[in-house]
Amino acid sequence: MDFGYGDGVDGVFKFVDNAEVLAVFFPKFGQSIVVDIRPKDDIPPLVKVLPMARSISERLRTIRRLRPELPRPQDIIAIPWIGYVDVLKESGLWDRVVARVEHSGFDEAVKQIHESFGELQRLERKELAHLILGEHYETIWTRPTS
Repeated sequence: MDFGYGDGVDGVFKFVDNAEVLAVFFPKFGQSIVVDIRPKDDIPPLVKVLPMARSISERLRTIRRLRPELPRPQDIIAIPWIGYVDVLKESGLWDRVVARVEHSGFDEAVKQIHESFGELQRLERKELAHLILGEHYETIWTRPTS
């Protein structure tokens, strides 16, 4: 399976394995999982589901606000995920993100990364329900009436 990345999903893994900050964002429902792994003393990694940012600079400002005790990140990777949340696990990408958090040694961050997956699933289901019910959506054309 190519998961919407052709043969390139494996190429994304090396970036996930090395980035200080990574954000996987879901355009279908406008949310992101943001993980900031930068180590510093007893400061745990940041693991948070946030609204999708409009740009990397906006995401950097958010991280700066959430983690003022840390310097500006040297690198950040933003991965658009156009598929379903569950497919993120099937692709192996989610396991790579979880492994990075587990490697940090902070139990609370590990708990947060696992809880965040459920939160992403709930947000996706909510958006699909809105789509089915027509809430927050507008018809761009209508069927002619007879």
